[in-house]
Amino acid sequence: EFQQDMLLTVESSLDKMRQMMLQLREGEKPAGVVSGVELTPIVQRIAASARQRGREVQVQLDDRLATRGHAQRLERVVGHVVQNALDATPGSGRVWVRVAQAAGRVLVEVGDTGAGMSPDFIQHRLFRPFNSTKSSGMGIGSYESFQYIKELGGSIDVKSELGQGTVVTLLMPLFDLRTGTDLRAPGLAG
Repeated sequence: EFQQDMLLTVESSLDKMRQMMLQLREGEKPAGVVSGVELTPIVQRIAASARQRGREVQVQLDDRLATRGHAQRLERVVGHVVQNALDATPGSGRVWVRVAQAAGRVLVEVGDTGAGMSPDFIQHRLFRPFNSTKSSGMGIGSYESFQYIKELGGSIDVKSELGQGTVVTLLMPLFDLRTGTDLRAPGLAG
């Protein structure tokens, strides 16, 4: 019980610190204000950065898809998932990013042919702080990515097989750049 209480306290403190950091980083906007963020330039910058480090990320983009959020935070989240894929995949392997529209939402799929993760790790340890498959990682980036996507009303799905690779799918609200509003799937009350 003590450990559970301690984790809840740490998580609450982390949320408060995250809000403070958001306010400091994005001083021109009040915390919680989100706008439409186009994903194509973000994915292109991440792929270009990987290329500069000698790695290739295959990119498939539906043009002009946007979600709500903050551009820098979304770039950190997608960049973190891509970096994890690159870290888990040897240079001879394949890493890809696909951005598409799916059921009235934006889908960002990051896949690799790398080391993969066990079902036990995915179910019990992934997206929890201080858990990582990397020897040098602390799992904070994955945890923060998961929390931010949830804050935006999105979800993260992970399919992985040891020795075969991983596919991480981010589903986020679709943002209409023309009207500046979230689009909702037909039939959903908003």
